[in-house]
Amino acid sequence: REPFEKGAMVGWWIDECLVVVPSDDWAPLVDRTFGTMSVLDDEARELSRFIIAGAFTHDLDKQGRIPLTAELREHAGITGSKVRLIGVGEYLEIWDPARLSERFATLRREGVSNHAKRLAARVA
Repeated sequence: REPFEKGAMVGWWIDECLVVVPSDDWAPLVDRTFGTMSVLDDEARELSRFIIAGAFTHDLDKQGRIPLTAELREHAGITGSKVRLIGVGEYLEIWDPARLSERFATLRREGVSNHAKRLAARVA
């Protein structure tokens, strides 16, 4: 909870989930993720606009929870009271449990090792 003492930024993310970072870390995350994109590139502007427009500052409640607005819940497809929280390096993702399970099932069907090999080939 300590990193979120000054609040949290919660926003729409690239996948059908939400991103959560401490408020002070939002601008650096956006800059690292989208900073090298040209403002003259239509797709870069659209994606940047989407991410920035869907970000909201929240304070944690007394129990350390972050309230999710209806707009945030709608983007992530969260209809119930339960979510899956996943740490992804420098940020957290909030997922609707069923939506995340579907994505993992697809990944398993396609072969996790096949994805890993394709990714390794791109990095090499």
